[in-house]
Amino acid sequence: MSDADPHLPLPEGDAASPVEPAPAPEPSPAALLPDDLRVPWTWMDVLIFLIFSMGIMVVLEYSMQTVLLTTGRVQMHELSAFVSTNTVYVSVRQFLWFALMLGFLFFTLRPRRPEPFWDTIGWRPPRMGEFSRAKFYPLCFFGGAVLALAIATASSFMAPKQPLPIQQFFLDRQSIYLMAILAVLVAPIVEETVFRGFLYPVFARTLGMSGGIALTGILFGLMHAQQLWGGWAQIALLVLVGVIFTTMRARTASVIPCFLLHLGYNAIQFLGFFFSDAFHKLPLIR
Repeated sequence: MSDADPHLPLPEGDAASPVEPAPAPEPSPAALLPDDLRVPWTWMDVLIFLIFSMGIMVVLEYSMQTVLLTTGRVQMHELSAFVSTNTVYVSVRQFLWFALMLGFLFFTLRPRRPEPFWDTIGWRPPRMGEFSRAKFYPLCFFGGAVLALAIATASSFMAPKQPLPIQQFFLDRQSIYLMAILAVLVAPIVEETVFRGFLYPVFARTLGMSGGIALTGILFGLMHAQQLWGGWAQIALLVLVGVIFTTMRARTASVIPCFLLHLGYNAIQFLGFFFSDAFHKLPLIR
């Protein structure tokens, strides 16, 4: 005889009761981020990059100054003035610094994703809304030119009392040509890759979009502070420019529109100067 009566009701929770479905696992924090912020680098990578960038600049300065002294190109008592005012020296140093920074990013970030390096670091097709690429890209370029004119107008009302350090590179035509090559053909690519491509995603992941935009803009302005030292209003305006560039990066999820803004911003300044009477009155070489 069985111990259990088959006619008795089953207890609650028996197999006859419906089974509750298991709760779905919560998505990871990374999965909640926009695609353009889901990058394979972190604050530690940012710190290592900043240390490398500052360290390699010291190495470049020491190496180039050693070459100048050992070749007799400059005497020791002339060295300090030469390295801070000679446009050829400054341009070569800046170009090498930019190249080494880009190279560092390429060789440290490229192995982390199967996608091409430039896609990984933000040079991807932007969100353009209803605009076609044929309309959106020129609009970004000319928007940068308009921004440059607006900033120049605002700066004219807050002119510094003393000449700015950067003005010493605009005293002869050769120097201006070199500055134009650096500012138009090199700086927009490198600076947008570093600030809007590499730094902004890490800042925005931690601080949110607004905090990331603000911090990136501030650092962008401070990077140029040495050139504008004493022109505090000009530095503040450049921070504003950095904020505008980064806002475009956040809205379009791409570095390309920021690059075009930056390109238009720098190009219009030199283009206007090249067509001015003041430029043609300058000596070719000091």
